[in-house]
Amino acid sequence: MKTFVTAIGLTVGLALGSTAAADADTARTPAPSWHACADAPAEAQCADIQVPLSWARPDGPTISLHVSRLPALDPTHRIGAMVVVPGGPGIPGAEVMAEQGRMLAPAAIQQRFDVIGFDPPGVGASTAVTCGGAALPTDVAVFPRTRAQFEAVEHQSAAYGASCVRNSAPGLVANVDAVSAARDLDVIRAALGERTISYLGFSWATLLGQNYARLFPHRIRTMVLDGAIDHAIGARTFLTQQASELSTVFGQFARWCSQAASCALHGQNVTALWDGLLARATQTPIPAPHAAGGATTVNADTIRMVLPVLLEDGPTSSIVPSTWKTLGKALAQTQAGDASLLADNSEVGQPKDAYTAMSCQDFPPQLHGYADAADRLKQINFPHTGATSEAWLMTDLCSQWPARSADPWAPQRITGTRPILVANTRYDPSSPVEWAHGLHREIKNSGLLVANAAGHLAFFNSDCARTAETNYLMTGRLPVPDVCSS
Repeated sequence: MKTFVTAIGLTVGLALGSTAAADADTARTPAPSWHACADAPAEAQCADIQVPLSWARPDGPTISLHVSRLPALDPTHRIGAMVVVPGGPGIPGAEVMAEQGRMLAPAAIQQRFDVIGFDPPGVGASTAVTCGGAALPTDVAVFPRTRAQFEAVEHQSAAYGASCVRNSAPGLVANVDAVSAARDLDVIRAALGERTISYLGFSWATLLGQNYARLFPHRIRTMVLDGAIDHAIGARTFLTQQASELSTVFGQFARWCSQAASCALHGQNVTALWDGLLARATQTPIPAPHAAGGATTVNADTIRMVLPVLLEDGPTSSIVPSTWKTLGKALAQTQAGDASLLADNSEVGQPKDAYTAMSCQDFPPQLHGYADAADRLKQINFPHTGATSEAWLMTDLCSQWPARSADPWAPQRITGTRPILVANTRYDPSSPVEWAHGLHREIKNSGLLVANAAGHLAFFNSDCARTAETNYLMTGRLPVPDVCSS
């Protein structure tokens, strides 16, 4: 998973636990005041709108949401607005779509839709969560092997969380969850003057999208949820399934890298080289003299936590560069003594302000002390990769988070929508295909598209899936067949 006014009057009165929500009033919601976006093509337009800080108090304090728009290239045949959320938690969607939307969105969609991006609450140019320092410093164990190491993880979680609360707007940290973002999205829809919206959401944005579908089922024209999150599975299954799938995909990477001429480790035993680097870094951290961040060396934990980042875009990725090639290059450089590229791509040692706050709200680890943590690590000790996963990173970051989760684990049970398309690769290190099957079962009248490819997100790792998703978004007709061969 992973990867910018004036207060508006809304006719809403919502309880956070409700499965129904009052729509934002299109007639009474002011239209955005569009202006040029910073560092984006001239055609990109940006605006800021106000939404409630807490939807438990819709008439209370407000925060700002940053929104971008790329107008339809064929306005005569314009269908409507399509919201594209490029993932997360913590990705500034308004900035990404303003700057890169013409590259990321298929040409057919750009012709017929206004392409809309937005920064969820807490992110980017919206009212943002601000913390301090690295979320998980290099001197804190990622995979605690002793009670003392675990206590250091808990201390870091509490301290980082306290910095986020202290440095952010009052009450913000407790309200940066996918349910709040879904309600904010309906304000955006109303401000755009649209009766319904189309939606293309990736990774974390599938959680946002399914909440929107649950709360506002009649406001959806078409919706693709790619790289699905099944919020019904609970914290332990979330961890186990993701760590297992990452281990499987790492094995695929190692075989590909050994065989592919485009990989820097072509012809070598990549798994043995990986194991050797971990053993070497356990004894003596490897220098990273050219790293862009603060780390000057990498230990074994830091190396392991490169995998959630660099296994994302597989060798068939055609929209964005293959991160598998970057991983091969980084390992080759590290073998030669320079781990700078690994350091720059590790989850360790990086500031993760909005990412951490949103993760702890949407994916609480429900951890009960050192014995529980040790048991979980024992259960997911996979060959070569151990417990490596984004889910374990969230477990560390959220072990002592100061705000109670506003979006606890629970099934969605979505009904009353037009057909929704759930999509996934068969081998996804971040969103295992089991999650797509689970989400498909929770959304009545949905379709499921599985691409026989490796990497996070079918849209970016399968030309077939990207075409099928685009055709569905244009027509509303679910793809047949429901499997892409590549």
